[in-house]
Formats: sequence, C-alpha cells, structure tokens
Amino acid sequence: MENPKIKLPHPFRKSLFNRLGLLVVVFTIILIAVLYYRFEYSFTTQDSILDAHENYYYSKMVEGWGNPPDTIHIREEITNLKMWCGIFKREENNLGISTPGLQYWSNLPSEIFIDEIYSWSKSTYLTEMYDIEIPLDVIFGNIGDYPVAVVDNGNYLFYMIINYIPPSEWYNVVFAVILAIIFILGLYFFIRYYLKPVHLMKNRIESLEKGDLKSKIQIIGEDELADLSKSMNKMIEEINLLLASKHQLLLDVSHELRSPLARMQFLIEMMPKHNNLIKLREEVNFLESMIENMLLSDRLSMPYKILDLNMTKTSEIVEKIMSIFPYMREKINIRNSIPDEEIKVDETKFIIALRNLLDNAIKFSGNKFIELNIKKNYEVEFHVKDLGIGITNRNIEKITEPFFQADNSVSTKGFGLGLTICKKIIESHKGRLSIQSKLGKGSVFTLYLPSN
Repeated sequence: MENPKIKLPHPFRKSLFNRLGLLVVVFTIILIAVLYYRFEYSFTTQDSILDAHENYYYSKMVEGWGNPPDTIHIREEITNLKMWCGIFKREENNLGISTPGLQYWSNLPSEIFIDEIYSWSKSTYLTEMYDIEIPLDVIFGNIGDYPVAVVDNGNYLFYMIINYIPPSEWYNVVFAVILAIIFILGLYFFIRYYLKPVHLMKNRIESLEKGDLKSKIQIIGEDELADLSKSMNKMIEEINLLLASKHQLLLDVSHELRSPLARMQFLIEMMPKHNNLIKLREEVNFLESMIENMLLSDRLSMPYKILDLNMTKTSEIVEKIMSIFPYMREKINIRNSIPDEEIKVDETKFIIALRNLLDNAIKFSGNKFIELNIKKNYEVEFHVKDLGIGITNRNIEKITEPFFQADNSVSTKGFGLGLTICKKIIESHKGRLSIQSKLGKGSVFTLYLPSN
C-alpha cells in the first residue's frame, strides 16, 4: 500500500517564503541536534579524563594535610580555595562501604547535610578507564545544588564542597534556542529579501488576471530573477498588443458583417408578404446573434472586462428576457417565487446569459415545454429546465468550452459559444453555473448569484 503524501497546512502550501522558512527551521533543528550530540559526546569524554586529573590532585592535597589532619593548614587552604570542608572519622557498614562517623573538624554551614550526597563519579572507575594512578579513593557528586568531592585516606573522610552553585543547564539551552531563533529569522529575512522578485512577479500575475495590462514588475538586481522579471514585462507588453489587435480585428470584421446584414433586414421589410419572409428574418437574426456572441465572448475573455452593476428586481429581468422570445411565451412556464427580490447585476450581460440558456433549451426541446424557475436559498437561483435529449456526463464536463457542441446528431445552429459566454458572465458576477442532465429526460441549467 502506498504511503499517503504529507500535506502541509494551507499557509505553507500557498507561500514559497513560508515553505523556505519551514525548511530552514527543520534543517536548523537537525543541525542543532547533531552538533549538540557531537559536542556533548566530546565534552563528556573530556570531562571524564579531567575528573581523573582532579581526583589525583584532590588525593595529593589530602595527603598533604597529614594523618591525623592538620586543621590549621586545612583552614588556610580551604579559605584560599573558597571551599567548605567537613572531616569525619571513617567507618564501614555491613557492605564494606565507607561511611562518616564522628566529626573531626568542619566549617560546613548548617544547611549542608552530608548524608544527602548524590555521587556520579568514582576514582576506581577512572583508574581502570584511563590507567591513571590515583593515590586515594575519591568520589565526585552533589549535595543539593553544590558540587562536592569526598576523599577517603583510610582513616578519615574529607567532604569538600565548592562554595559556588553552577548555572542551570537550562540557561545554556535557552541561550542556544534564542541564538537559533535569531539565526532562523535572519536567514528567513535574508531569503525573503533576495527572493522579493518572485513575490513581485506573483503580484504582477494576479494584477494581470484582474485586468492590469499597463504596470510593470520592478527590476531588482542583475541576476537571473532580474532577467526573468524583464522577460515577463516584455511578454505582458506583447500580450497587450496581441489582445488589442485581436479585439480590433473582431470589431472591424463585425462592422463589415453588420453592414450587409442591416441592408438585408431593410430589403426584407421592403419585400411583399411571403411565407419565407419569417424564415429570412430568423436567419438574419441568427447571424446577428452569432456576431454579438462572438464579440461578447471576446470581451469577457479580456482581462480588463468591466461590469456595470446595478440593483434590479428579478421580475424586471423576467419581463425583459421574455420580450426576446415573443413567439415562445406559451412554451415557457415561469415560476418566480421572489419577484421583488433585488439582485446586483450587469443587467445587459445577465440577460444575455439567461437568454442563451433559454435559447439552448428551445433548440433541444423540440415542441416540449420549458420551465424557468426563480427562487432563493442561500443564493438567488435561476433554473432553466428542459425535457430535451439530455447530455452525457462526459459532455457535461466539456459543454462550457468554446466551440464545443454536445450532440452533432441534432440539427441546431451555432458555434458552441452560448454556454461559454453564460459561464463567463455568471463567474464575473462571483456566481456559478451548474448543469444537471440525464439522457432522454432533459437538463437543468442553474445560474447561482450571491445574495445581497
């Protein structure tokens, strides 16, 4: 079974800088752990042999104090070394372990209790480990927070306590963590500064999507990212020129096409009544509609599309849309449960979107009825339902693509732009288009608009 991929939280998936920052943090933690292990091992080994040396010097110092000890000499040396010392008669318990008996001499403060010693190093182990001859038995340990050395000269036990509490190891850990955080932040801001062109390019692409074809990316430095920024600026300029040229070409072509269409309409009106006149009008209107759809599709594809948003009642939308289909009123059942609901739309474009849905329903329904249902749940919904041939699931995914037609076996006219335009219009209104269909049972096309 394949292991599932680890998914990063949203802020790290969407931001290059955050991902680099996370990478820096992970590698820094690994580096600190490796260095800590290495240095800890090194210092532990070093401390161990130094302990052996200290054992030797403690032994030689105690040997110099005599047996029995010279307390005057001891006081001088202990005072000079900033230490406390307690000397006790040596005794052995049942296990043969040396224990303190009667006190011989002491300058230990009252808060020091020698029976609370915690030992962690013995001269016998160090002698075996490093082959260093240590004259007397020495134990290193702690009494509370104070470091202590216990020397056994065979007759007396010497408890020597250093009058100093070493700082907590947590101090070193906290200091290391603070340094690591400073290092991570410094490296993060360093990376962020040198990768700033990437952020600028990202913002420029977002501006381009919103329609800004004029502004340029700020050029920082002379490296590869600077070259990439220059290339992007040049590419956007060329895109701007191409879009402008394409749009101008469509305008020119549509103008040239509309002129003969206008003359044809005039001539049709001048002709005597004939059974084919209605057909001729339909053909001319169809050509006019195709030209309008191509121009609208182009304008909606342009990143600088602008909506003329106004508050409009749903009843007014219905009234205007039905005026486009004067001969089809009897075939369209309208159910508007929110006639007084106001929606904020570009009325012209939204009516075109709804008209395209109704036009498609009429084409594919034959003589069957069509239903336009308007209601409100969380959003304002315009449902166009037909009882036509239906659409396959495979075609539903492609039907909003430009120039795609779901079923070539049905004799319908058009370029396959109606639903493409419809989708672009509703998405420019921050809404969505939903399509549900079953073969042989019809389709439901729904425009969802955010409620105000």
